[in-house]
Amino acid sequence: MKTRLIITLFILLLTTAGSYKAIGGSERDKPAVSPETDKASRAVQDFLHWYKTHIDSASRIILVNQQAGKPYSVNVKNGERYLAYLRSSHLLTDAYLTEWRTYFNERQAGFRASPQNEGPPLGFEYDLVLLSQDVDQQLASLKTLKIETVKVRQDRATVKLLLLYNYEFRLVKINNRWFINEILNLSAE
Repeated sequence: MKTRLIITLFILLLTTAGSYKAIGGSERDKPAVSPETDKASRAVQDFLHWYKTHIDSASRIILVNQQAGKPYSVNVKNGERYLAYLRSSHLLTDAYLTEWRTYFNERQAGFRASPQNEGPPLGFEYDLVLLSQDVDQQLASLKTLKIETVKVRQDRATVKLLLLYNYEFRLVKINNRWFINEILNLSAE
């Protein structure tokens, strides 16, 4: 009887210790993270922190001309200023910025095809980086950012995270540095 009790207590102790480590044991208990996984994750976090400190300046750049009585149009010159400002983070690929340039051209064609002169300009009613209308809350919650998964395959990486919404950041490695190539708001798709 005593032997069975001792064995049961021993098993219970092992199970509890394993659970403790799974919940949040010490740093040395965490699984090893490859340097590339860490670098890709760090690039995303660095960009989000950069964006948090620069969003006010970025959002002051008027992307749509909205003059009373006239149809909306994309302000191409300011669109280029906006993209140059994002480029100054040094964490985005030219391909990412080119996609937004294409988007601006498509929205301009849309304004020509279906003129709009009131209400929020279609396609510009949300933050273009985080693809959300709740960007202030999201950036305020950066301290609770939760990286879900990081997958690295050669010069490509995918970082999935939770920042009020589920996101997937796709990165490419150029000259031994990780750059964001695409940002997807998975909760909005």
